[in-house]
Amino acid sequence: MTPKAAKGKSTKRKSTKRKASPTQSDLPAVRVRMFRQGLGDCFLVTFDVGGDERHMLIDCGTLGNKNSDVKTDDIVKHLESTILDNGRLDVVVATHEHQDHLSAFRTKAMKALVGNVNHVWLAWTEDPADPDAKTLAKYRNDLGQALAEIALASPDTEVGKQVHDLMGFAGEASDDPLGFAKTVNEAMDFVRTGLGAKPTYHNQGDLIETDWLPGFRIYVLGPPRDKDLLKDLGEHGSDELYGLMRAAKLSAATAASPASAADEEASELEQPFDSRFRLRDETQKRRLYPGYCETKQDWRSVDFGWMNAATHFALQLDSLTNNTSLVLAIERIADGKVLLFPADAQQGNWLSWHDPELHWSVPDADGAVGKVTAADLLSRTVFYKVGHHASHNATARGQGLELMANEDELTAFIPVDRKLALTRNPKGSWQMPARPLYLRLLQKCQGRVVRADTGWAAKAKSGDATEKALKDLADDDQWAAWQKSQSSAKHVKENELFIEYTLE
Repeated sequence: MTPKAAKGKSTKRKSTKRKASPTQSDLPAVRVRMFRQGLGDCFLVTFDVGGDERHMLIDCGTLGNKNSDVKTDDIVKHLESTILDNGRLDVVVATHEHQDHLSAFRTKAMKALVGNVNHVWLAWTEDPADPDAKTLAKYRNDLGQALAEIALASPDTEVGKQVHDLMGFAGEASDDPLGFAKTVNEAMDFVRTGLGAKPTYHNQGDLIETDWLPGFRIYVLGPPRDKDLLKDLGEHGSDELYGLMRAAKLSAATAASPASAADEEASELEQPFDSRFRLRDETQKRRLYPGYCETKQDWRSVDFGWMNAATHFALQLDSLTNNTSLVLAIERIADGKVLLFPADAQQGNWLSWHDPELHWSVPDADGAVGKVTAADLLSRTVFYKVGHHASHNATARGQGLELMANEDELTAFIPVDRKLALTRNPKGSWQMPARPLYLRLLQKCQGRVVRADTGWAAKAKSGDATEKALKDLADDDQWAAWQKSQSSAKHVKENELFIEYTLE
């Protein structure tokens, strides 16, 4: 397919054409601010800095903060004082339905944006009128309710804790499994209908060119519509999914709140042995099999083995939602430099960008039409917002980072709170940033890697428990070279509220 410009947008913008070899003063500067509200994403992109400034807010959320006192309310106050006092926020982008990207949109402070936003951009997956989006939403909701039952039924088990924490991305914990994802849904609904701007739902392959944003093109790289690339969605109401939910309901049942007759009957039909041959009475179990019932033999028990599937399903739900991320590549037309915002896109999303049929036809400075591919955009990337807090599975290697060839300029920003991430279950398993990716980012960016929690990437200190797994990434000479590169990067500045990057 050859993507078209976004609906209602014009690709004929003679006023934005510049000389083939522009001078620095010809270039509209663009600035990116990464806020430091903890484990979450919130980026403010300002175009034509110092001129006719235009502002884009990409996401605003957090799962918590252990490295600063910054709250999402502080971000809203910053927007009010720097933008809304004198103008409007040109566009709000909500990339996907996860708490760490949307939680702030449920706060009272966000009312300050109501009526002060010109445009809202969402992925096709958030369009309530889109048939594919409806199917996707139905499956996610079914899976989420099943997992909510697990977390509620066995909150003190290792599986229950892990499921609970993974589901933290999708919504706040609730005593009512039917209320799964209520909070994140409310946040997305606020973005969709509460800001006072009609949303535009973008498809992979859209080219956004608009008169209010001269000098820039925005390419929509994802999400794809291919279900195999998003995730195998299975069948709505599949036996596997509802069997899991039913088992959780039966486990959570009590005398005060018994399981329904329908669930009891359905569960009976699924059992491997007839009820005549099953031993349920705990007293009889202990009398007949005393050794098996000893606490130290719990590891042998298979009574709750069905729960082990829950972690797999929780990861599936997390990955599926991440792969619905709206991915934007922002190109400064005059020199072709690109800023990449992949949200939390995982492998399927990244790989879809390289479909041979996915390309854009755009005019160059002389008016000649050329073909642009994702590989081309990646090769010209100078700023990379690292996906999913630099976890191990949200930055493609050969079809992603390795194609970012502009190593003399490439700078990476990681929205992360490693100290908080390591507290999630299983403890220490949420390695953000992941060591192999962190090292490769440092190499590709020649040290220009910035973390929201620590600022510039730095050598892990002896005795630092939080950075322990990141020790000995490189020798002292390599770190010295990287620190020299960081010192030379005058286009990156930081304060307590945010860290900013400016492409001049």
